[in-house]
Amino acid sequence: MDKLATPSPLRLGPAPGLTAQYYAAVRPLDGGGRALVLFLHGGAFTDCATEAAAARSQLLAEAGADVVALDYPLAPAHPFPTGLSAAFEALQALAAKPPKLIGSAQTALFVAGEEAGGNIAAALALMARDQRAPHLAGQLLISPMLDPVLGTASMREGECGGCECIYAKGWQAYLGTSTRADHPYAAPLNASRLAGLAQALILSVAGHPLNDESRRYAAALREHGGAAKELTLPAIAPGYVLAPIHEFLSQATRQALASPSA
Repeated sequence: MDKLATPSPLRLGPAPGLTAQYYAAVRPLDGGGRALVLFLHGGAFTDCATEAAAARSQLLAEAGADVVALDYPLAPAHPFPTGLSAAFEALQALAAKPPKLIGSAQTALFVAGEEAGGNIAAALALMARDQRAPHLAGQLLISPMLDPVLGTASMREGECGGCECIYAKGWQAYLGTSTRADHPYAAPLNASRLAGLAQALILSVAGHPLNDESRRYAAALREHGGAAKELTLPAIAPGYVLAPIHEFLSQATRQALASPSA
């Protein structure tokens, strides 16, 4: 990257609020407007993955997003739906004050997340649709954890899914009991209603255990009439992802700001 966004601390929601880091965009979007992205980190629901979260937030800022990286409550101390509820509270807070945060009323709101954070981001898109607010311009999911069954070919080829797998442990910590796995907000890939969601860009890595889940979710969104594009890349690295993320943010922001509901 030629430039780096310098993060600043941010608190969202009612006092004492939720801790977040704000990264200002370091390049403009094509066509004007601003993309305000709530980013949820990976870590299999149990780890804050601080370095990875900072790297992804920097990458999104370089692609043209104003990024709010949320430090959401972690399992097992905070199982489903605690982290999701906190993220939705943060999303509502962002929707209420984009001009105050980034100085522009011409702002489109996005959710984004990696791995476990991709799960929460996908669930936020479902919640926003079901509650008809806040209005989302798009969802950006990076190798999202979407199905606790862990039975895909890519999961088996990655030698994951057994009791020692980080994803199996993460799902157990997050769900606690198998009954929670039936909730669409807990396992979005198993949701029966996927129509009417914000358009999606879903990125995965060739050979990654979560690759098949990413591809299946994009296909499911399209089957329900949604706009979803998936890309399987050699790596989540600037040379591979900056251009498609910038294009997605620019196009989705233009559409959202042109919509009467924006």
